[in-house]
Amino acid sequence: MGVSTMTVRAFMGGAGCGKTYELMRSLSDHLVKNPLKNEQKVLALTFMHGSRRRLEERLGQLKALKGRTDCSTIDSFAWHLVRRWVTLAAALGFTDIQPSQYERVCDAAGALLQLTQVRSWVAATFPILLVDEAQDMTSNRLRIVEGLAGSLEIFAAADEFQCLKEELRPNPACTWLNQVCQVKELTQPRRTNITELLDAATAIRRGEAPKSQKNFIVQLTSKAPLAGAWLNGNLQWYGGGKSVAVITPAVGTFAPAVMAWAAQNKTKRGSGPYSILWEKSEVKTAASFLKNIALEDENDASSVIDLLTLAGDSRATRDISNWLDMQRRARGKTVFSKEEIEQAIEHGFSQRQRDSKGDGGGWRGMTVHGAKNREFDNVIVLWPAAIGGSDDQKRRLLYNAVTRAKERCLILVQAKAIFSQAPFA
Repeated sequence: MGVSTMTVRAFMGGAGCGKTYELMRSLSDHLVKNPLKNEQKVLALTFMHGSRRRLEERLGQLKALKGRTDCSTIDSFAWHLVRRWVTLAAALGFTDIQPSQYERVCDAAGALLQLTQVRSWVAATFPILLVDEAQDMTSNRLRIVEGLAGSLEIFAAADEFQCLKEELRPNPACTWLNQVCQVKELTQPRRTNITELLDAATAIRRGEAPKSQKNFIVQLTSKAPLAGAWLNGNLQWYGGGKSVAVITPAVGTFAPAVMAWAAQNKTKRGSGPYSILWEKSEVKTAASFLKNIALEDENDASSVIDLLTLAGDSRATRDISNWLDMQRRARGKTVFSKEEIEQAIEHGFSQRQRDSKGDGGGWRGMTVHGAKNREFDNVIVLWPAAIGGSDDQKRRLLYNAVTRAKERCLILVQAKAIFSQAPFA
């Protein structure tokens, strides 16, 4: 299927260079000339739930839309499409598909969108598609966008260097965007005007050593108590009334030990103790929840609902109840294996961030992956002695952490030898 270059507009640039801003501006200009008709909406897709929330907030600020948007993760949109066309998907070979089979769901959605009737059904409601963080799309997810490109106006933003998946190199989405349109490259930073932060990000991106200065500091802290003291001191002096993120590329032993020390001790100057909420992934939260659910090898719907009700999680009860009802209506299914129920529960927990609010203020801890597409006043990076991946991967991890900061960034490095290696050399 050919793609007209006029249907795709793309913006690329480093972190904080205003890609989302340009998406909004370009979309607004388009809506002035091509206002939505009655019952039409803008479809906005991204990969992570956090970026979906922020995209939804930005779209909510456009008066021309007045709430006429549908923001979703691309996985959620794919599942909605497959559920709507379940019989047709089965005819294409996608039978017994489960919501937790993300790649297979997206593959099925991409196959459906090769059909004119499915594309026309989507285009009838959504004449415009907005895609943010496009660099995170796998080939199956990209196929969904490709399928819609001939029928919808597409606005996309991406930055290949912010992709942390080594298997996505060369990046399929960035390659495709460069093939189908004239990409607009953005170079003017918008997130921060702190020269030291901008210089550090530029150096890391180029494979050079970032320079430790006043507002960008790289400090050797070989022991957890020393790193904890630095952490508490910085929270006292620079954390008051600020949003602060403690970010690590790997949750091994270093980061938890540092944060545990900070939560239990004061420095010699009286800083601390400070407890920081560590953000858990929804996968780990789901695993913890499932430990308390005594599922049988085979379960009927009513017994599953009873177990979930006893567990006291109303959201899980509602989600699974809806899923069970859909399985009954679509497939006539009334008995479910333990594995099926567990997968459905895991999928439900993975969707919970859809109802979460923005970052707001406060202090929190997270992985680099969890920090993507977010911003904080101050960032403290805990860099352990052992980080897996190539030198390029390590640079990308540090870049994604450093570029979350608007005012100040402190990097606490566990091992001296790291200073002679990427990404610090």
